[in-house]
Amino acid sequence: MGIRIKVVIPNASVEFRKSQIEERKMAAWPDTEVEVVCLEHGPDSIESAYDEALAAPYIVEEVKKAEAEGFDAVSLDCAMDTVVRAAREAVRIPVTSAGEASYLLAMSLCRRFSIVTVMKSTADDIKENICKYGFERRVASVRNANVPVLDLMDEERSFKAILSEARQAIEIEGAEAIVLGCTGMSSITNRLQKELAVPVVDPAVASLKLAEVFVNMGIIKSSIAYEAPREKEII
Repeated sequence: MGIRIKVVIPNASVEFRKSQIEERKMAAWPDTEVEVVCLEHGPDSIESAYDEALAAPYIVEEVKKAEAEGFDAVSLDCAMDTVVRAAREAVRIPVTSAGEASYLLAMSLCRRFSIVTVMKSTADDIKENICKYGFERRVASVRNANVPVLDLMDEERSFKAILSEARQAIEIEGAEAIVLGCTGMSSITNRLQKELAVPVVDPAVASLKLAEVFVNMGIIKSSIAYEAPREKEII
């Protein structure tokens, strides 16, 4: 049997999920089964710490459900790495996340990279994650295109705004690669790559491919780093 990966989009927008399904399936190996889901409850996009808090319990519930259904790994499809630690503590199977996976890939392609995300609030959260991971010296800048997540479906507007920020990151801050700071940007990755003289990393694909690699190599999470929590009564 091939690998089974569940891609969890941590928002409740069915329309957004439908716009991403084919991108995720095309990115996977031919024998990998990919199921793309969004949340049954929660905000319709994740752009801030507030949105993350509202979505958190439903994300963890979906990750636990994936393990119970026999999936080999979960890809959290959000560049803000929404509740990734909690998700890893909740299950034994590998849980990858779009932001973290894309940074790890970018660091293998260049010395310093920049991230272009959607909103200022999203950029602020990403900056905190970069510090938490200890990647500050490898990040030239974190920029935002001021385009809300659900507006990314207007590809022309999104493309122009993101391209402008990426060019400034390269020319002003010295970025040698660009990481896209939202998984909703997948459909314009190739266009950006053709316009820019540096690598462009799609976080959604980075997370999915890392999940496949972990399963293929038989690697599971560290139970020391992500110890299973004690079950508690929810009052």
